[in-house]
Amino acid sequence: MHFEILRADASWAWVLLNDANETIAESDQIYPSAAQASAAALAFAHLVARAGQSLTAAPSFGTLL
Repeated sequence: MHFEILRADASWAWVLLNDANETIAESDQIYPSAAQASAAALAFAHLVARAGQSLTAAPSFGTLL
């Protein structure tokens, strides 16, 4: 997966794509600069990583359905 920072007129947004370039997630707001869109994508990536850590910290007797 990879992020792309997209420009639309005078605003910017981020999109997360899978290996087939299909959209996995996208920003729900626009940003005034590419740097701000990039920072927002990085913050989103950190939140997803933290959520992933909570899954790996689940008790071994639990199951995911």
